[in-house]
Amino acid sequence: MLKISKLYFGLFFCCLFILTTTTLFAQATDVLMTNSRSIDKDRYKGVKRSPYLFEDWRKGKIISADAAIIEGVLLNFNGETEGFEIKKGDNFIELDPKWYIRVLLEEESGEVITFQKNFSPPLTNKFTRVVYKGKNLSIVEDFIAKIEVKVVNNVGKKEEFKRFYSKRNYFLIKDKKITLIKAKKKNLYALLGHKAELDSFIKKGKLKLSTETDLIKLFTFYEESGFE
Repeated sequence: MLKISKLYFGLFFCCLFILTTTTLFAQATDVLMTNSRSIDKDRYKGVKRSPYLFEDWRKGKIISADAAIIEGVLLNFNGETEGFEIKKGDNFIELDPKWYIRVLLEEESGEVITFQKNFSPPLTNKFTRVVYKGKNLSIVEDFIAKIEVKVVNNVGKKEEFKRFYSKRNYFLIKDKKITLIKAKKKNLYALLGHKAELDSFIKKGKLKLSTETDLIKLFTFYEESGFE
């Protein structure tokens, strides 16, 4: 009889745990969804190109301000609104940035792309993609998309249309200070010092600092060489 009581007692607490966890998850989801807004899927009709960072929507997870995790949603970053959107069927939902601090997106390769909310100027309350995270410094990307009016001459006739143009700005985060990275040698030497060593590394590796891959190589070399 005692064993049966213990069994039921254990089952009771197991069910209670599952119910509590499910309730907390539902509450976190409700907060995110309630404070988000539905958006018109045709809002960019007639505008060429796309405001989104990724061509395809990525499966990922949202981490809220109180550390609750929502998984298995399709996400993309909109550079025009500078926020994340969820896609469910033909419906789109714009997340309210007040209620989440991190987004993790899954690549087919298994790599996880991290977006982190920043709290210091000039990136206050912006979500940036973590490009490089070293021991003492990080590099993040700020993706922006704007609508421009383009005028072209077509057989003597002027045609006007709207299109998106995008811009990627990279920032160095070091000692809690955020600095815009200007990917030119003289600017990087002024920012990091050690001109001779960095210049030699750039020339030896034939680095193109305008590319993200080579920029990461340079900062990796900088940290591994102990130049800080």
